[in-house]
Amino acid sequence: MVHRYSRGRLVLIGLALASLAVFVASTWPSLVAGAARLADGLSGGDWAVLGVACVVQLGGHVLRAARTKVPIDNVRRGSLAGQFRHLSIGYLFSLVWPLRLGEVVRAFLIARTLRISFLYTLLAVVLERLLDVVLVAGALLVVAALADIPLGGVLSVALVALLVSAAAITAFALLVRENALLMRLAWRGTALLNTKLENRARFKLWSVIFGFQRFFRQRRQLVRYVGLALASWVCYAGAALLVALAVFPLLGWRDGAAATAAPSAVSSPALGNGAPGAYTEGVAGFLGDGRGLDGEAVLLFATATWAVVTVPVLVVAVVALFVNWARRTSAPLTGAELSPADRYVNKLGRDQDISGAMTHFLDAYFQGQHLSQVLHRLEVNGNVSLVRFFKGGSNAVTILATSGGETFVKKMVPPEYAHRLKNQHDWLAERADHARLVTVLREQHAEDHYAIDLEYRPNSVPLFDYVHGNPFSQGAAMLAEVWQYMYDEVYALGPLEEHTELLEDYVAERLVLRVRAAADSDPDLAEAMKADRIFVNGREVDNFDRVIDRIRAHEEAWRDLATYRTSTNIHGDLTVDNVLVDLDTRRVLVIDPSDDNQVRGPVIDFARHMQSLLYGYEFLNEDEAPVRLGNRDGMPEIVYRDHRSARYAELADYISAQVMTRHLTPAEQRAVLFHIGLFYGRMLTHRIVINPATALKYYGVCVLALNRFLDQYELPVRDEQPDIFSSEPLESEVPAEPAMRGQVLTPWTP
Repeated sequence: MVHRYSRGRLVLIGLALASLAVFVASTWPSLVAGAARLADGLSGGDWAVLGVACVVQLGGHVLRAARTKVPIDNVRRGSLAGQFRHLSIGYLFSLVWPLRLGEVVRAFLIARTLRISFLYTLLAVVLERLLDVVLVAGALLVVAALADIPLGGVLSVALVALLVSAAAITAFALLVRENALLMRLAWRGTALLNTKLENRARFKLWSVIFGFQRFFRQRRQLVRYVGLALASWVCYAGAALLVALAVFPLLGWRDGAAATAAPSAVSSPALGNGAPGAYTEGVAGFLGDGRGLDGEAVLLFATATWAVVTVPVLVVAVVALFVNWARRTSAPLTGAELSPADRYVNKLGRDQDISGAMTHFLDAYFQGQHLSQVLHRLEVNGNVSLVRFFKGGSNAVTILATSGGETFVKKMVPPEYAHRLKNQHDWLAERADHARLVTVLREQHAEDHYAIDLEYRPNSVPLFDYVHGNPFSQGAAMLAEVWQYMYDEVYALGPLEEHTELLEDYVAERLVLRVRAAADSDPDLAEAMKADRIFVNGREVDNFDRVIDRIRAHEEAWRDLATYRTSTNIHGDLTVDNVLVDLDTRRVLVIDPSDDNQVRGPVIDFARHMQSLLYGYEFLNEDEAPVRLGNRDGMPEIVYRDHRSARYAELADYISAQVMTRHLTPAEQRAVLFHIGLFYGRMLTHRIVINPATALKYYGVCVLALNRFLDQYELPVRDEQPDIFSSEPLESEVPAEPAMRGQVLTPWTP
């Protein structure tokens, strides 16, 4: 039966044999001369010693393959036979091609066979070779000092190679240790690429850092790695010494040390082992300077060592090209269809491209953001495995993670904000029996972060996707269910009362001071706030300070804001993004409470809800196109794209007409617009950290909402110019597809 090879295997066989044929043809005279020299100069006993030397040399290669296997097994286990096979093929290409190209071929074959990161594999091989250079060059310098070899020629190259390799290893170590300068350079350099290439490049770099950090923290593996490295070089030196003992009679210790070092001394890192003629001349030059050794014996030694170093591994390589005797140990993920979470357990595996799911994490990680660094360390230590990282507008980081076969949602904050997330944990824990509320699983206190874990329901979808992928009636029913749950099981309503003093503190602390603090950090925002009037998407309105002063001075408007019904408990962040739909039960699932407002009543939750429906909060977050400050008629101007969908507009009408009127007083209904403006203003301090290029559009929405609130009292007749926040969107606001982000009705990823 004729064995059929894959196309890639045939290409490899053809390229290897063609390269070897060219090499043999170009060095044929030297090969013939070397064969004749060996036939004339070696006796039967000498040939036996050469045979033993070949076995010892191959033993060194086996040990080198086992050494390479140590960091590779950290990713996915393979067989020693497979590593030896790839090593021998790599030697074939390094013999023929310059710049040790065979090491690249070797890394490629390992990565492709085991389906792991090529960059990680290549750097593991490169690091191996750099360490070899340091070891061999250092040993040569020691031998030169002890054996009285003049410091020139080969030894000068050894000194330079030692310094260059040490510098390269140091740079690599700094990258693995997350040196701030190198991380920043990597972030800026990859940012020059398009989005897809940027993600892939950052993911590959992170894979290298992640993989080697995980490898270096395992002391047993490091000890084994060092032991195998030393053992392999003992074999290489032993093979050279055996040849020297066979060729040179009455060899002294100094001449023996020089002869043992010669094969490594003349193996050029630029040219590989090279042609036999150049190799022989190099060994002769290394051993001939004043050593008193017989010239013919030196040439015989050089030819014999070239044959020992080259011929056996070439034979193995040619056999390996045709015979796949590398039985591979199956990796944990091999042979079975991967679940969505399993695809992310082995970040160095290459079963599929997952870089797109880690975009926000990689961006934050290379910028050195604290929580991303913490998450990275948790992954390196094996505490969690990141499935997906979600950008947000707060100090918290939210991820979908796996650990011990469990998939869950993890939220993390720096220690200084632990009390906020702790409040969320306690709020959820107190309502563990609520069927329409996400279940909190546990909390973790650490020196550098505080975290809580939440249940993950794979058959849940974001409410955003649900309302855009289903008829209006079904989306409206889900919204109604949210409010039924809030009023039936969460709110404990107090009487309708006026809270003027509390309102003063609330507006000053949560709005005015936040906006001004943001302006202190953002020159464009500070410039936008200077004028009394501002243009936002073609609408001329009062600027922030002026509209706030007018609201404070308007007696009826201020009284409406101060008069509301309190509740001992509210959700506090009831945007559309914080509601899911369980497709199994067709029930809503409410997540991420943030009950830390000074004003505590249902009016706050309605404002958060309308922050989404009336002002397209989720659409604004998804669009990260930069917004620049312009000038129009001497006034600042902000122009951004408003993508709010027609479905959002329909649902905003439904909530305004059918739900708010049933639960809120007229004053509270009017106040909703003010609180929406406040929420967009208070988030500016976060936006200028997350993406300062988009901060102006959130400021523009804040100003528009505040003006729209005041218009309820001062403009009984609507303005004739288009109102982009009316319940009926402009044509430009209606999306071409029903869902604006993600795939409709895919399993939930928060």
